[in-house]
Amino acid sequence: MLDESVLKQHGQEHFLEYTKVMSQSEKEQLESDINRLELDEVNRLYEDVYVNRKEIEIADDIKQVQFDIKDQFSEEQLKSYRSLGIKAIKDGKFAVLLMAGGQGTRLGHQGPKGTFSFNDKSLFERQAEQLRHLVNEIGTPIHWYIMTSDVNHKDTLAFFIENNYFEYDEQYIHFFKQDHIVSLTTDGRLILDVNKRIMQTPNGNGGVFKSLEKTKLLAEMKEHGVSFLFLNNIDNALVKVLDPEFVGYTIEQNSDVTTKSIQAFEDEKVGRLVSVDGKKRVLEYSELSADDVNKFENANIGIHVFKVDFLIESASKALPYHLAIKNLKQLDEDFSVVEKESLKFELFYFDIFQYANSFATLQVNRAKEFSPLKNKEGKDSIETAQKDLEINQLL
Repeated sequence: MLDESVLKQHGQEHFLEYTKVMSQSEKEQLESDINRLELDEVNRLYEDVYVNRKEIEIADDIKQVQFDIKDQFSEEQLKSYRSLGIKAIKDGKFAVLLMAGGQGTRLGHQGPKGTFSFNDKSLFERQAEQLRHLVNEIGTPIHWYIMTSDVNHKDTLAFFIENNYFEYDEQYIHFFKQDHIVSLTTDGRLILDVNKRIMQTPNGNGGVFKSLEKTKLLAEMKEHGVSFLFLNNIDNALVKVLDPEFVGYTIEQNSDVTTKSIQAFEDEKVGRLVSVDGKKRVLEYSELSADDVNKFENANIGIHVFKVDFLIESASKALPYHLAIKNLKQLDEDFSVVEKESLKFELFYFDIFQYANSFATLQVNRAKEFSPLKNKEGKDSIETAQKDLEINQLL
């Protein structure tokens, strides 16, 4: 039975009204959902991230990160990096992590974003094909870790099975789900979703490291002899998965984190790589004013390599939650489905950069390596991605 005093103490007494018209099984499920929560932590999250949120201030001690420019390397140097990279991959030192927890809703596509196709070739297949060709070249299997979420896990697995894992050896594909966190109303109340459960949404891509730790996949990588983990997102149509030249650069730098970046356009809505008191981080465009966003031109594109030892050491360290205000479908007091402005809390994977003792950045040519697929039309859309694929002759 719900504890009325505890609910009132934490500002969640609205659930007492819901239970008056719930069946016994629905009441028991609600009680179970609430009992699994730390309501003090929920209140603290609301106060820290929403009520007392602060604007980012650009101080004098924030600087742009140092970076190398790939287009300035000689052909001989690139060949050397590729040779070094191929050897490291062949020796089993690298695994790949794909973050694919999202849906294709903004593309007008039903299902996981990775199932979206250009010319009957899905985003999943495009990345699997790159890895398959690399495996065929070096003769060594590559472990491929794929992060899904509750909303797309079953559909993602079914898609891989239906497509025979895109001819990639299934024993080297490892699926795992990211964690979830509660969403709240703007006055700090827990929300009842359309299934009469406490609403929880994916906790952001920054939850990837704790999920890897919790599922013991980091330890598994270590046991496999993997020293580096290549990470990328599903929605970059031009991503070069485990690019041997970048791998070779990574080996030479031997940093906790090695990242690809691009030259940002003016006012471009991408995060900027910066250094604060010597610690690296990404300032998201949404966290910067219109004047500040153009002070930093080195843009994050979500392609990184992490030392596995660094992740094992840092996965359990605290990362800050960021706020997203979204219209979410939920039940009102009359059990009608409504869409209301609500609070989502997200971890960003790049906040782990602050714990890195060494950091290297390689700026690459966006026309060859970056075409984000975010929208159905307009900027960063299906049309722009298709054009970029055609220019690079990947269709």
